[in-house]
Amino acid sequence: MDEQLVQEMLLYYDERAEEYDDVYRGAGPAIRRYADQYQRNTAEVCEFVAGFGHGHLIDVACGTGFWVPHYARNCERFTFVDQSEGMLAGCRRRIEGLGLTDMSCFVQGNVFEVTLEPATYDCALVGFLLSHFAPEQEDAFFAKLKDILKPSAQVMIVDSYWSERRQAGGKKREGEQARILNDGRAFTIYKKYFSESDIEEMLTRRNYSAPLRSCLSRVKREGAG
Repeated sequence: MDEQLVQEMLLYYDERAEEYDDVYRGAGPAIRRYADQYQRNTAEVCEFVAGFGHGHLIDVACGTGFWVPHYARNCERFTFVDQSEGMLAGCRRRIEGLGLTDMSCFVQGNVFEVTLEPATYDCALVGFLLSHFAPEQEDAFFAKLKDILKPSAQVMIVDSYWSERRQAGGKKREGEQARILNDGRAFTIYKKYFSESDIEEMLTRRNYSAPLRSCLSRVKREGAG
């Protein structure tokens, strides 16, 4: 992937951090008219997440930690990884508010470059990350995930759904897309959308033998995330 695009994506998520939770709440000028749908879909994902996790959970691309309140009671320890300083700062604030600081570790950096101990984690939540990867990055990511997870670990994937509405609207399933902040500033990111069969094939092709659970979220429409 072009390095300039990678850097613009990182800048976008840093700048978006303070308003990122708006996406889940159906707030903000870009998504306000879809508020009911956003709130309904967010509630559905929260229900899935509430049944996930045990032991030491690693939240990869944790963002602001929006899902933490829903899975926290299931786990004993947490590791939060995000490349964006702004997003990780938001996650820290959420963890402090929940009183989970002593149980939590924060790792800022590119998931391919940070040091994570092998065979350490009982489960992994991967949220809205795969949809920003080129195919070769997918291979590297799943290899690293398999290395850091325990043999019996569980994985939950929450990502962007290739819905009928997106298809009918003529949106690109994969490629560069514009994102606009609440203040009107525009950025370009790389984005793709998945069907359930895409995720199943992605995992099967990489010979994952641990129990796997995939959760495809319809929370985000074309102009968000």
